[in-house]
Amino acid sequence: MDEAALITAFCKKLKSLRQAKGLTLDELSQTSGVSISTISKIENQQQKPGFETLLKISRALHINFVHMLDPPQAAPQKLARRVVTRAGTAPVYESGHYTYAAHATDLAQKSMVPLVMHIKTRIVPPFEEWSVHDGEEVAYVIEGEVALHTEHYTPITLSKGDSCYFDSTMRHAYVSTGDSEATVLSICLSIIPFS
Repeated sequence: MDEAALITAFCKKLKSLRQAKGLTLDELSQTSGVSISTISKIENQQQKPGFETLLKISRALHINFVHMLDPPQAAPQKLARRVVTRAGTAPVYESGHYTYAAHATDLAQKSMVPLVMHIKTRIVPPFEEWSVHDGEEVAYVIEGEVALHTEHYTPITLSKGDSCYFDSTMRHAYVSTGDSEATVLSICLSIIPFS
């Protein structure tokens, strides 16, 4: 599924996700920093959000952005599921701090979200821009070196081959600290399946 189709899925899901969290338009606007009119237009599919707007809204809802983008498909009834993401075919999303390649996006109702992240930033982002979402996350450094900042712990440096497993309801951010851009495999796990 291409980026345009995934963004359309996001627009279709936003209202039900906001209401499930018990939030009014005004409350989501205050939490996310996105205007009420913009959120309303997105919910009514009158406006396609930019990636930064998508991230702000998903952070405010404490939902991984890939959860927001999953295509609205019915869950398979059988447990023997398999999906392959070929090299170079994963949808790529850009933010000011990272580039995300999202794998297994064709599989609905999954409990894990695998992302290959390229860490562009070398400066700690403002706290309100740190990631936060339901569940747990494991980060494995494929290349380079990163400082992992988490809400309740001092930053830790992770080098190639290192990993960290943490509660992703804590705000967290990655910063590249090596000579080159770092690459991290991030796998997010939710108690409630991503749908």
